[in-house]
Amino acid sequence: MKNNRQKWIAGLLCAFPLAMAAQQTEPLTGPQRLFEDGKVLFERHDYAAARQTLERYLQDKDRGVSHEEVDYMLACTAYELQLPDALRQLQMYLEAYPESRYRNRVQSLIGSAYFFEGNYEAALRAYQQVNIDLLGDTERDECALRLGTSYLKMNDLDEAYIWFSVIRAASSKYAADARYNLAYIDYVKQRYDQAWEGFSAVKDQPEYAALAPYYLADIQLIHNNYRQALQLADAYLQAYPQQEFVPQMQRIAGEAHYGLKDYAAAIPLLEAYHDAVDFPARNAMYRLGMSYFNTGVYSKAALRLGEAAGPQDAMSQNAYLHMGLSYLQLRDRSRARMAFEQAATTNFDPRAKEQALYNYALCIHETSYSPFAESVTVFERLLNEYPNSPYADRVNDYLVEVYMNTRSYQAALQSIAKISRPSRQILEAKQRILFRLGTESFAQADFQKAIDYFSQSLQLGSYNQRTQADAYYWRGESKFRLEQYVPAEADMKLYLGVAPSRNTQEYALALYNLGYTSFKQKKYEEALKWFSRCVQSGSLIPEKSVVADAYNRMGDCHFYARRFAEAGTQYAQASSVDPSLGDYSLFQKGFVQGLQRNYREKIQSLNQLISTYPSSQYVDDALYEQGRAFVQLEDNANAIKRYSLLVERFPESPLSRKAANEIGLLYYQDDNYNQAIAAYKKVIQSYPGSEEAKLAQRDLKSIYVDLNKVDEYMAYTSNLPGGVQFDASERDSLTYVAAEKAYMRGDIEGAASSFTRYLQSFPQGAFSVNATYYLGLIAYNQKDYTKAGTYLDKVASYPGSKFAAEAMELSAEMAYNAKDYNKALGLYKRLTDQAATPEVRNQAATGALRSAYMAKNQAEIIGTASTLLAQSKLTPELANEAYYYRAKAFMESGKTAEALNDFIVLAKDTRTVYGAEAKYQVAQIYFDQGQTAKAEQEVLDYIEVSTPHAYWLARSFVLLSDVYVKMGRKLDAKQYLLSLQQNYQADDDIAQMIETRLAKLNSVK
Repeated sequence: MKNNRQKWIAGLLCAFPLAMAAQQTEPLTGPQRLFEDGKVLFERHDYAAARQTLERYLQDKDRGVSHEEVDYMLACTAYELQLPDALRQLQMYLEAYPESRYRNRVQSLIGSAYFFEGNYEAALRAYQQVNIDLLGDTERDECALRLGTSYLKMNDLDEAYIWFSVIRAASSKYAADARYNLAYIDYVKQRYDQAWEGFSAVKDQPEYAALAPYYLADIQLIHNNYRQALQLADAYLQAYPQQEFVPQMQRIAGEAHYGLKDYAAAIPLLEAYHDAVDFPARNAMYRLGMSYFNTGVYSKAALRLGEAAGPQDAMSQNAYLHMGLSYLQLRDRSRARMAFEQAATTNFDPRAKEQALYNYALCIHETSYSPFAESVTVFERLLNEYPNSPYADRVNDYLVEVYMNTRSYQAALQSIAKISRPSRQILEAKQRILFRLGTESFAQADFQKAIDYFSQSLQLGSYNQRTQADAYYWRGESKFRLEQYVPAEADMKLYLGVAPSRNTQEYALALYNLGYTSFKQKKYEEALKWFSRCVQSGSLIPEKSVVADAYNRMGDCHFYARRFAEAGTQYAQASSVDPSLGDYSLFQKGFVQGLQRNYREKIQSLNQLISTYPSSQYVDDALYEQGRAFVQLEDNANAIKRYSLLVERFPESPLSRKAANEIGLLYYQDDNYNQAIAAYKKVIQSYPGSEEAKLAQRDLKSIYVDLNKVDEYMAYTSNLPGGVQFDASERDSLTYVAAEKAYMRGDIEGAASSFTRYLQSFPQGAFSVNATYYLGLIAYNQKDYTKAGTYLDKVASYPGSKFAAEAMELSAEMAYNAKDYNKALGLYKRLTDQAATPEVRNQAATGALRSAYMAKNQAEIIGTASTLLAQSKLTPELANEAYYYRAKAFMESGKTAEALNDFIVLAKDTRTVYGAEAKYQVAQIYFDQGQTAKAEQEVLDYIEVSTPHAYWLARSFVLLSDVYVKMGRKLDAKQYLLSLQQNYQADDDIAQMIETRLAKLNSVK
């Protein structure tokens, strides 16, 4: 096409004579006449008549002229008449006659057809196949104009410029069009002097009278010729009030007024422009915002400046600075803080950055805002970047206050470490910061780390007596959780010695903790003294359960000293203080009454426990003790009923094995031999391998001997399930004892060999379950978990064995570590039912909860967690875990309301990882329910309380941006995302969340 262009330019002014067709000399008739008439009409440009005549010619069977000439004229008339299929007819013509002498012209018409469709890329491809020199003058000029326009539309400004330059020089008809387009290209290329000349040359042309003035006015504005720009704009707005350039002329007029410092006049013009266009120019919005700022309309100033802010440049920096200043005037320090933060991130204007950074620091300090350690780092930035700043002295004073009050503990420590000679105030702040880091670690159940922080705080001395005392208290509490009772006791006593006041909750709790440290060391008289002092200060403790528990422990202390009357009094007192702990109190009260031989009162107390607390973990104990009381009253019938009820309701309880055996013994004593036999056989069948089963078989043997049915007894024992024989021979016993002694003295290899030989010799021996357990334990300690599982699973299948619980616990642990969570869940559940103590039962329930969570068994999670949470004494760490797993299970089960309740409980302490996520989840649930105001408040509260788990706080920032988008506050949404982007540096999915949302916000008005 460039060669064509050059040839055409070289011969542009040459005239090309058109060949005249020879005239017919003979009269024409029939089809020949139709052809000639159609041709004449075509040459006269009467395209409709020509097309009609030529179509009639094609219908005549006697036609003799070539189809090519007719098809050419028909294709051309289709183009000229703008028929829908004109483009296709032109293309079909070239396909049918590729060597046609009309090819060049048809190709140009194809290009023009594409041009008028707006398909400029296809038009250029078509024009590039045209030899423009061969076209007639008019068609040549039109083709050149369309070609230049197509390049312009495709943004190929250089090529367009060449073509328009040629047209301006060669075509009088299209010279004005060319000058306008050349001026436009110069304008776009920022060649404003040339553009001015071009637009000035065509401004009086009718077709450009309403177009050129816009560019002329804008050029004057660009050159800061505000009065000239305003004059042009005002004249245009008066002359053309309905033209498309009116909004742009309003912009120019408004910006000109701004340049002349006539801010009040600028505002209505720029607002009219803002409302009239979809995407207002940033520069105009900046000047509109500054006009509002300079006239004291701060709410509008912040809004419009927000539309000007965006890319990192000087305009954005100043826009953010003045947005912040506007928000300060509006007393909206939160938005002011975010605006100043953005202004302080770039260096286009150092003075603006310094002012923004200082105001940003003040906003953070005054609003206690520091989710990502900003309260410390921003003051340090200001001092480091502007050491000679006039704000420096004030910043140093603020920094001390920040150290004292910050929640960004690690950042504060790092900052203090840079100070070579810290003042007393700084050291006091450091003491407090280390203490708070200790409490954070404590909340996360990292007790050893907590102890380290508390110790570091205490090493600094007594700059703050309250902090020192609290450090002793919580270090003692941490040591207690690690079962370091002696050092825990020492710290609690140190706390009592330095506590600023005795009339505090902490002081009363220290007495309570000292009671427990003594109690755990079995120093019951000393424990009694501390617990007594605690209950005397009970009014200081808001939790009734703590005071009630102290009464219970006092009762236990009296109990161990065999002061049963005093013990009963304390248990009763505990029950009256907090009925939720009444089950233990009633059980212990009944037990003491039994020791005092008040058996009927014991039965009555235990009846009260069973009826009042039907889900208590002491119900099985109560039923067993009632059975024993009836035995003491020689009421065997009621004793048997109580024992039977225990076996029926709690078949896996260790007490049920004892009760089942007692049932047989009571029948035996009453000479009810058949019922005794049935009862003993049930024990042997239900609890194979247990001590109770051995006792049952011994008594069963006595019964059969008394009845002279020895053969029947022998037949029974030979067909026991599993063939277990309880009467071990001397060889059986000696072989096992030898193996056990080898194990106890540490000869593990020898013991393993001996236990194996024992099982080979006595596969059904009396000690086969024991030997199997030890082999499993040896394999476990040697980390041969496959072999260990085989042995221990077999032991666990004998629920009555003394090793069954230990075997289940180890098997469950191995299954969990091997990610066989369903097996682990089953074992932990069995262990929960068979546990002999509340401590083991809690451990098993915890294992079941974690296994259910990993197995994604929502029903089991909810059930197990609910059971755990129903207990009165549950450590805060385990309670948090149970709430968290249950909340997640509720969510998975579609029970959002129940999940929300649990998350709200957890969210009270965002220091823990569970509380950190829960706080976010609460806000997310509110948002999903359409409660945007509650979601917003929840996140803002989260920002206020902060958390050491930054990921969930960052997720909350992202959520807050979604909340603001839904509320139509897109500027706020953007600001929070930008703040998060600059302050959150972790390598996770937060960055992608931010980028996705910012891209969406930037793509819409």
